Amino acid sequence: MDLPILSLSQTHLTLLETCPRRFQYIFDQSLAVPPKQAGQEAAEWGRQFHLLMQQHTLGMPIDVMTTANQDMLAKVVALQAQSPQLFQAQPREYLRQSEHQRTLAFNGYVFTVIYDLVVLTPDSGLIVDWKTYLKPPPKHQLTNHWQTRLYLYVLLETTELLPEQITMAYWFVRHRDQQANDLPPSEYRFTYSLAQHDQTRADLQQLTDKLSDLRQTNSFPKTDIQDRCDRCPFQIRCQRFGVPELPLDLAAIEEIALE
Repeated sequence: MDLPILSLSQTHLTLLETCPRRFQYIFDQSLAVPPKQAGQEAAEWGRQFHLLMQQHTLGMPIDVMTTANQDMLAKVVALQAQSPQLFQAQPREYLRQSEHQRTLAFNGYVFTVIYDLVVLTPDSGLIVDWKTYLKPPPKHQLTNHWQTRLYLYVLLETTELLPEQITMAYWFVRHRDQQANDLPPSEYRFTYSLAQHDQTRADLQQLTDKLSDLRQTNSFPKTDIQDRCDRCPFQIRCQRFGVPELPLDLAAIEEIALE
């Protein structure tokens, strides 16, 4: 049976690797409910911040756009002071774009990535991702996260750059300490190598082959690692635990997958 071509993102890959059954519920059967109120508020703050940075890249002044949100303005001012090069075009740049989308055909699928900010020169590529978590995950978790791996992989595959010329930076702009005090922006920066690229290609091949097999049989097994079920909203549907089914907080999907 010929399968229709699917467009996959890093979220698809993360959920498929974490639990094929959860992948099926969310992306195949579209089972979801609205997120909790607290999650909605955090997601809205992040959405507004991403929109602000996109508008700034288009040349709109930040102080005009943030008059109604002094907290967000303070975060941007602190980010500008700490890393001014993120806001200033350099002479050798030939591309600086927010919400930059790239696609890559691979093994019967199409990978789609959307970079919060990408800056390209003839001999360098920088991917920037804005994170508005109140509590950033440990750096080692992001090292192996599919967002990091897929974003670097697709940029290399779609440019003439060498692996060592590409960098990805996560900027955490809203995090707090244990006493809920605001902290200045901080950065996780990742370099790239040919060995990493080859390993990602092999892992993508294996994962997409697995997805094709699952789609052919329409059989998506639940994870064997039951610790992953502790916060899963589909416990009853999977007959894992005798507790009421939990509402699905879509804003927490990435956080859950990082654990």
